[in-house]
Amino acid sequence: MHPFPMLFRFIASGATPENAFALYAAADRELPVDLFSPRADLSKVDRVTVVRERAALHAVAAGYFNASHVSSLPGDGEPLNEEDAEWLADRLIEDDAACVRLGAGALLLDAAGPEPSWLFFGWSTRAE
Repeated sequence: MHPFPMLFRFIASGATPENAFALYAAADRELPVDLFSPRADLSKVDRVTVVRERAALHAVAAGYFNASHVSSLPGDGEPLNEEDAEWLADRLIEDDAACVRLGAGALLLDAAGPEPSWLFFGWSTRAE
């Protein structure tokens, strides 16, 4: 865990998850520092781990819900919708999953169009 950790979660699009993260991080660095609304230092994140399968949603959900509610989640076999992705990201953050501890987690939201959209989440140090 980072000293004085800052949580981040954002949606970005790019040809690859690494590219989408890098483009968002570069734009974020250009923003002025706001003492009243601190942000995570995304430049400190050096690894993006893609959670590739909806099976992860089943595995995490199984710990929170009765198994009968988990057997068939909406959208199985499809990219996650934003609500599912945010819920899963929160659970992975709470459970200190490896994708959060080792950099940024990435969940595919939409593969259609010229560039896929991803939900990124994780911890970093506070931007200064």
